[in-house]
Amino acid sequence: MKFKKQCVIGKRNKIVPEIKDFEQFLKKMGTSDSLLSRQQLTKLTQTSQVMLHPLQLRLNGKLPNRPLNLSLIVYKNDLRLRQLHVLLPTGEVAEIYQFLNQLNALLTEVIFENDFYDNLMIKSEPSVQVATADKLNRANQSLKQRIRQLTETKIQLASQYEGAQAKLKQQLNQLAVSDKQNQALLLKIEQLEQTIKDYQFKFTKQKEEMSIIREQIRVKQTKQNQQKLMKKVQVIEHVCPKLDDKLFKEEIVDLQKQVAKAQQELQIYRKQRTAGLQVSRSEKIRQLTSELNLTCIDDYHPLLRLVHKYNELVAEDLVLWQQIQGRFVKVDNRWQFIDQNSQAYELSELSLNGILLQTLTTNYYYSARQRSDTGYIMLIRQLNKQVTGSQIETHKNETSSPVRLMNKQVLIISWWGETVKNAAKKLSYFGIDVVWLDPSDISNDKIMHEMNKTQYDFELIVMRGAHHETVTAAHRLRRSGRQVKVANNPGASAMFDYVSGALGLSDG
Repeated sequence: MKFKKQCVIGKRNKIVPEIKDFEQFLKKMGTSDSLLSRQQLTKLTQTSQVMLHPLQLRLNGKLPNRPLNLSLIVYKNDLRLRQLHVLLPTGEVAEIYQFLNQLNALLTEVIFENDFYDNLMIKSEPSVQVATADKLNRANQSLKQRIRQLTETKIQLASQYEGAQAKLKQQLNQLAVSDKQNQALLLKIEQLEQTIKDYQFKFTKQKEEMSIIREQIRVKQTKQNQQKLMKKVQVIEHVCPKLDDKLFKEEIVDLQKQVAKAQQELQIYRKQRTAGLQVSRSEKIRQLTSELNLTCIDDYHPLLRLVHKYNELVAEDLVLWQQIQGRFVKVDNRWQFIDQNSQAYELSELSLNGILLQTLTTNYYYSARQRSDTGYIMLIRQLNKQVTGSQIETHKNETSSPVRLMNKQVLIISWWGETVKNAAKKLSYFGIDVVWLDPSDISNDKIMHEMNKTQYDFELIVMRGAHHETVTAAHRLRRSGRQVKVANNPGASAMFDYVSGALGLSDG
């Protein structure tokens, strides 16, 4: 810090050595804006206590009425004047060099006690305009420096982006080349496998031919031996020429060598294919599922976006849990949960989800989650919504007998038995009888025969699991005027909506 160039004056320009050393220390700590940091102020206070402490005894004799303890002096920055000030224990505030001048004059007997305290008044008139101009200049310089930094950062980021684009393009080209190589390797492997099969066929054929030839030779030699024994009396020697099979043996050895060579090439190509091919999507999904546990479950949250994308592509809703509300009733000392559609659910320890059985009440509604595939529920919490008497009476009427005796019959063809059962329970409250056929257990001919019956007021065919002939027949019946609906993969609520909309249940 560049302080104002001042010198400590005293008697005949005599300066106390301790004050002179402290002034030199101040000049070394100087900054451009005449302000010190908090650490520098702490260091200045500690150094002042050490360097000015020898002057305490002399100062006590000079200030008998208003003594000054040099160890209690505090140094601070004046932000308005951009100067370093001294705060004395007696309350006076003075500029640092002014204080040192007065302290040196007091110790060299130039002034006395009253003059010392009177001369410590701050008599500076700062120029507000100059200070404001300095602040604006410093602010402009800071902004220009920040702009330069941002420009450099922008250039670096643009360069990195271009490099990443080039690297990505290069990787895509490499993947395309690898794909072509993999296809060529697959074709080569198929050719080698076919060649091995041909060699094996030839080898087996040659082996069978050799067995036949050997059997013929053995039979012929046996006959010749018998003839020798018969003609031995006549002393007639008959030499049976031995059949030469050396040519066949050489061909077999050549074929074995060719098969071994082809097998070696096949192993090499299979290793190259294994090293170059990527893991299939199904294998990746299997590995991902096997690694899921409670310690890493937070890392699987991005899979929700994958489910959403899948739903958009196949026009399905794979949400496993759906939010429901309901209340509790107690039947034969057993608690039952009743949802908005008056569907009753039995409770288990897992269904309570940590909620104590003693805390359940029939006076308030509860929120819960229901699995769309099995209908299993899990409690969440008690809602701040009371159950009225009229709602309880309505529930009793709904559970004891159907709400409306519609006397309708519905045919549902689907794999998902639990979903159909949940939908059938809801529809039974309105007097609708549901007949369920499972394509995995019942033949397609029987399903087609059942669909053509006119006794059903509405037919619902789930495409996921149904045969192509069943779906075609459903569209043909729909075009003929029958109440038929073909859905992709509906849940229990969607099935209820389809039936109620087709039979006019929602209008009644």
